[in-house]
Amino acid sequence: MADYTIETKAAFTVLGIGTVLTGGFPEMGQQKADFWQKINANHVLDDLDGINDYPFAVNEALNGEFHYYAGREVTADSTAAADQRLIEFPAGKYLVIKGTAADQMGLYNALEGPAFGEILPQLTDYAYVGGPNTSYMTSLDEAGAHGEMLVPLVEK
Repeated sequence: MADYTIETKAAFTVLGIGTVLTGGFPEMGQQKADFWQKINANHVLDDLDGINDYPFAVNEALNGEFHYYAGREVTADSTAAADQRLIEFPAGKYLVIKGTAADQMGLYNALEGPAFGEILPQLTDYAYVGGPNTSYMTSLDEAGAHGEMLVPLVEK
């Protein structure tokens, strides 16, 4: 099982550019990869003024659809353009998983799988009851892409 902690985090906001994912999980995985390829090729995140350079990937169920965003952390008083969304993460307890993979997409996949497939089903004192969750890259070096995944939790 992946190493994880449960930590109290301050509220934060991600300004994202998104897409709607359809189909089953195999199709969604490919759609996420295609979306990031397009975002990176077009340097779309370069136009977002974040408080750091970490690229965020956000999953959010909204109005019966599965939304996926690429974004940057911004200040709480930021505004979004018509094709963007401010995604607010409340202060509270979060499942925190750290990982490393060969590249950005590999990192996001390496964090999401264990979070939802292994760790969350085994938690006895906390539960994920929905809301956005995010993975973000903190650095890139010769060992690969490093980052974390944050999943909001409530006490059972």
